[in-house]
Amino acid sequence: MAAARGTLVYLLAVLSYSCIRCFVLEGSQSSYAQFHKWNAGLNGSLEFEFKTEIPNGLLLYTDDGGTYDFFEIKLVEGALRLRYNLGGGAQMLTVGRDLHDGHWHKVHVRRRHERTSLTVDQVTQSKTSRGKEFHFGNLATNSDVFIGGMPSWYNTRLTLLALPSVIFEPRFGGSIRNLVYASEDGVPRRQEMKMKDFKCATPSCSISVAKSGKSTRGVRGNSSDACEDHDPCQHGGICISTDSGPICECRNLDYEGAYCEKELKIKEYDEDSSPYMTRILSDVRSK
Repeated sequence: MAAARGTLVYLLAVLSYSCIRCFVLEGSQSSYAQFHKWNAGLNGSLEFEFKTEIPNGLLLYTDDGGTYDFFEIKLVEGALRLRYNLGGGAQMLTVGRDLHDGHWHKVHVRRRHERTSLTVDQVTQSKTSRGKEFHFGNLATNSDVFIGGMPSWYNTRLTLLALPSVIFEPRFGGSIRNLVYASEDGVPRRQEMKMKDFKCATPSCSISVAKSGKSTRGVRGNSSDACEDHDPCQHGGICISTDSGPICECRNLDYEGAYCEKELKIKEYDEDSSPYMTRILSDVRSK
């Protein structure tokens, strides 16, 4: 037991050292990170990246406040498993293997009415839910999004969980970064952790945590997140942290370029001139 704990501490130390732009979950009996609600609706999506050398652990959980609907993402012997219910019975999707290899892996969950898909590193599985109602809960009563584990107070309030067995899942030990939600409007938004009890690596980080006063436990991190230090993205572009610095995603915007700084151009057929001519979207909108 002592040897196993020593190995875990060593692995987390290595992950913490290499995790300049993320946060590290200790995987202890009380560790978890808490984020604001995800408005999954009928067409929402959620994505994040993780890195670990531990084959089992709860990565993410959210539900409708204890009725039917839930999303649970976990590692099972190195494979990523999404279990979910949209009111017509639990369904399961499993993608990947040997994902506890100490490298970053990207997870993307997409909803399109009755169809749900799980993508891990560009490999996708999808299923169609049963039933007639596919809206995910009610935003007013849905739970927050929990990463890495569940708060211990749920142990005595199981009726508040749509999937009570989630409290028995092993906690995730490893690194997480770039949690992004897209709601019904399709616009992706980078999420910030609720920060109470967050262990910082610098005094400036400690000050910002003290001001926020929210909830998380057993989490370590560094304040030098590439996007928090300098977000270069313009016109609503979403900043994504990478090991080589911030990059900008311009999904669902009328802009493109490295920083979403260039107005998007479209090509239209014109019979009176060359086969194609370029017109700027702003010209189209102004008519």
